[in-house]
Amino acid sequence: MQALKRRVKSMLSKAVEPQMVELKSKLERIERIVSMPVGSALGSTVGAIWRGGVGGMAVDAAGRESPAMTNKYRDELAFWHHSIKHDPIGAFHGPYEDVYGGWQRGRLEELREFLGLATWADLEAWAASRSAIEIGPGPYPSISLLQWKRGIAVDPLVDAYVAEDLLPKRGHCDKLVLLASAAERIPLPGNSFEIMVAENCLDHVDDPGAVVAEVKRVLASGGLFWLLVDLMEYRDHMHPNPFSEQSLVALLTQHGFEIVRHRVNDHKSHPNAYGEFRGLLRKP
Repeated sequence: MQALKRRVKSMLSKAVEPQMVELKSKLERIERIVSMPVGSALGSTVGAIWRGGVGGMAVDAAGRESPAMTNKYRDELAFWHHSIKHDPIGAFHGPYEDVYGGWQRGRLEELREFLGLATWADLEAWAASRSAIEIGPGPYPSISLLQWKRGIAVDPLVDAYVAEDLLPKRGHCDKLVLLASAAERIPLPGNSFEIMVAENCLDHVDDPGAVVAEVKRVLASGGLFWLLVDLMEYRDHMHPNPFSEQSLVALLTQHGFEIVRHRVNDHKSHPNAYGEFRGLLRKP
């Protein structure tokens, strides 16, 4: 086992070129797997979803509890439940739907600008004829502020958001299909959406390479990927895969995405981040 770990580390040390980013991610995951105790459920974290409310648990594809993901998801759910239900002023400095809804509207206004649309009404008209999917939106999907031809929000904690009544009452969340799924394995047909939205979630997932591959799979040819990612070196169980601008761009281009437009600035959501990447990408 030690020899295998040394071999994996040796391979990792050579994976320094941008085109090797996806391989490096996979090798890091292999090292985590071979470090697990004998008899543990290998790879059981990938694709795990939450079942129940705040007292629920994460289960893998076979329906067995995934203790590691139960701990991770429970921490995330505890943040949302406490912030929305008990202390919105402390968490958001104002009423939850007013403040968080304003943030989500601001993100869509930037999408409008990147698309070259003049007004919010133009964005509404643009959305009305398109199918959208958002991954990892938390309890307030940004796409819920627009009416789409078809809209789907994919999040492993959807069961809890519904059970604990955390979804917004305003907007069009009731018109969305809420799908309890991890972004590494989206149970939807390929080539079926015109825009994919991922707001600050790619560093939270277990396998970013698998997520980007799924994004490409479900998008139609010419489909758009609207992406926001905190840039940082810090990692924890909630943020297992941090990105720099270079590693993120390498991952995206490795999967064939074209960058239509992007920006990097010092705005950030996580206190340990040093900046933020915002990009509009296109599947060829």
